[in-house]
Amino acid sequence: MTTIIAHRGFAGLNPENTVGAVRAAADRTDRVEVDVVACADGTPVVFHDARLDAEADSRGVTDGSGAVADLPSAAVTAAEVLESGQRVPTLDRLLAETDVPLDVELKRPGAGTGPRGSLPPADRDAARERWLPFVDRVLDLIDGRDARYSSFFEGALAAVRERDASAVLAPLCTDLDTGRALATRYDAGAIHPSLAAVRAAESVPADRTVNVWTVRTWVEARAAVEAGADGLIADYPGLTRWIGKGTGSRD
Repeated sequence: MTTIIAHRGFAGLNPENTVGAVRAAADRTDRVEVDVVACADGTPVVFHDARLDAEADSRGVTDGSGAVADLPSAAVTAAEVLESGQRVPTLDRLLAETDVPLDVELKRPGAGTGPRGSLPPADRDAARERWLPFVDRVLDLIDGRDARYSSFFEGALAAVRERDASAVLAPLCTDLDTGRALATRYDAGAIHPSLAAVRAAESVPADRTVNVWTVRTWVEARAAVEAGADGLIADYPGLTRWIGKGTGSRD
């Protein structure tokens, strides 16, 4: 059966990465994906973009302004998301007010995140050290919660694995060979490739769960499953009802 993971709390329906979104998504799926980044004071908050406003590569999904990495947590959590009445939550608050298994994407430990993907051996230790303070705070907060950790950054995966030998990891990738390499290196049970990466690959790994992002339509859902996906990281619930017998989700 194809599984559905609610991308940012089903961002197509709900104000992404908010407590309200995660609560709403929990009624329609078994697992919710959220993004976690660090504020200037190191506090982990649940947010995707580098900035609160529409500058650089950020979309302007809040009424706040400034780079998250430069702002104290009080300023970040005061920002309203998409005029919804929901505000950017700290990870601590999200965990306290929801109860659903999470896919936690580690995005930025503050400034100086480093390059994505697999790193040369000489760079891995430095990347791990850069991520460790942030990862320590995230792991301390989650402590016993059903959670899987994903990231595009090898430093984040290495830091989680150093701190917790039993943590469930899932490298994010836009190239399936990179995802395979990181999954092998850090004993990850899943890989999270883009839909384009899965469709371009000759085959998907049979020994690991493959969850494809970001699926927004039933056409993309069908393409992902036909390419070998086990799960869909999706903006909407119910997409699997259209892609053939034997697939489905709790919707």
